Amino acid sequence: MNCLEKYRSTLLKKTNPGLRKLIVEPEEDAVHDFRVGVKRLSALYYFLHEIEPTLSTKKMLKPYRSLFKTIGKIRDGHIATYLIQELHEGDVKDSEILLKAVKSRVRKDFQLFQNKLQPDVQNSITIPTIAATGISEGTILRRKQYVLENLWSQFANHQERESSERWHKKRILLKRYHHTLDAFQFCPGHTLDEKELKQIRMLEQLLGDWHDRVTTIQYVQSLQGLKNQAERLIAKMENQDRILLESAKIYLNKYLKWHENQ
Repeated sequence: MNCLEKYRSTLLKKTNPGLRKLIVEPEEDAVHDFRVGVKRLSALYYFLHEIEPTLSTKKMLKPYRSLFKTIGKIRDGHIATYLIQELHEGDVKDSEILLKAVKSRVRKDFQLFQNKLQPDVQNSITIPTIAATGISEGTILRRKQYVLENLWSQFANHQERESSERWHKKRILLKRYHHTLDAFQFCPGHTLDEKELKQIRMLEQLLGDWHDRVTTIQYVQSLQGLKNQAERLIAKMENQDRILLESAKIYLNKYLKWHENQ
């Protein structure tokens, strides 16, 4: 399907330069671009797997998903650095000590990332074209709405009291739903509802900011011997993550009601 192939090609052109940069240094934008690219490619090929279950999507994506997880630790360090600089109101020396410890952890995690690199994935992501999957355009078009509705129903399966883990899974499902919608942006007759996209982006932002704080709390707590330096920062992030999650709940309810009326 040419329009999906155009989307796939655009993704690779944006993602592969980030991968090549990461071989040299854990530059923040390169880490971000690579991880976003892998998320979008994963959404595209999981969509194709839903259409044709015999497609070995996990095998195709395994080398890059493995790197994605490893480099996620470096991304956590970048987020922790940003939040320490933005939120720390205690002794300047405490902040400097925390930042130094984070930078040291990032260097170690980068070494682990380099050790995981394999010769065949050092320069670019290699993954079959849409045509090479053998899935016809007609099959994709016939099954598209069913797959999207199934993704939506998984995301919309909401309980009044959700654990942090459930909210994290919900956040992942929302991103996958969003990325799957985006995959058809070059396809004739496919239009993206700007009202829906606005709600998705707002919810993604709130859940992303919430998750950044949850992750950074865990990250900072894991730094050995720095409990006193991190105490005030952690308390502030815990307060913020509660507020952000409550806001996300409000926007989620609005989004669910809006979707039901469409």
